[in-house]
Amino acid sequence: MVDIKELFNKYYHLSIKWTKELRKNKNVLMFLLFLFLSTCFWVINALSKDDYTASLTYPVRYANSRSNELIKGELNRKLSLKVRAGGFSILSYQVKDRSDFEIDITHKQRIRIGERQGALVATSDYVSELTNNLANDMELIDISPDTLFIPLIEKVSKKVPVSLDASLKFDQQMQLSGDVSILPDSIEVSGPEDLIDTLRSVFTKSIVFEKLKDTLVRNVALKELDQVEMSESRVVVSVPVEPFTEVSVRVPIEASNLSDSLLLKSFPSEVKVSYRIGLSRKVHSEVDFSAIVDFSELSLSNMPARLKVKLSKQPEDISYVSYSPVFIEYLLEKQSNQ
Repeated sequence: MVDIKELFNKYYHLSIKWTKELRKNKNVLMFLLFLFLSTCFWVINALSKDDYTASLTYPVRYANSRSNELIKGELNRKLSLKVRAGGFSILSYQVKDRSDFEIDITHKQRIRIGERQGALVATSDYVSELTNNLANDMELIDISPDTLFIPLIEKVSKKVPVSLDASLKFDQQMQLSGDVSILPDSIEVSGPEDLIDTLRSVFTKSIVFEKLKDTLVRNVALKELDQVEMSESRVVVSVPVEPFTEVSVRVPIEASNLSDSLLLKSFPSEVKVSYRIGLSRKVHSEVDFSAIVDFSELSLSNMPARLKVKLSKQPEDISYVSYSPVFIEYLLEKQSNQ
């Protein structure tokens, strides 16, 4: 196989040699210069003629102000315009950025073709507007296609809740002091029936709130959904924040679902429960908690060496709840009055 580097060097040196020879040969240089100039004059002369016929593409967008319809389906988004004009005008059109030509179908005829429903548009209705958008020396000869079919579907609406997509990170000794509120908490969405029927909620754009040390109120944008219109684009999010304190209480361990003929003696007899609570709230005591050993999950004929304790009751306004010990030593004794 030929070495690529060797091949590159070979052609590189050949090109250098040819360039040096070309510089020495003034006749060749003059020939190339006159060839270039004659080509330029030929192009300018050709473009200056005014009787060229060309096909130009014109981008199209559609508008529909009927509240119960949506444009959906395969659309012809370009018109082909046959024009007669000078070469410079045609060249200028080809290289120039052009905004879409809007066709409003609000008042156009609705027809049904098989199972498809849509609006029928005759492009000949827009000859005058399209001509005005072309250069002054351009003559519009023909528009293709002569008819456009714009598929339409029924638009449905419903209300859905707004959900917050956010990560909350608090400053030291700070925590959430209540429910995060969103205003409005629900919005109206509209779009194709197959999308709207399966839509259960809309989300805010993903956002991270860091080092929160005070109640935060923020205007947050909603995530856009393809083909879905929303009654609101932004919502107001309120995150209540307050300092917290850490509290510990001792809660006695109780037996649950144990036969009345038996008595549980646990070692220790209570667990230490620790939790966090906001400073604005009342501190809870041991009566607000319940620590149990559930005997419905145990077999008296095959008891484990240690029993697991569970918290069966705790207040809802606390966080970071922990307790110890989780496993206890125990004795089961028969009740003396049995």
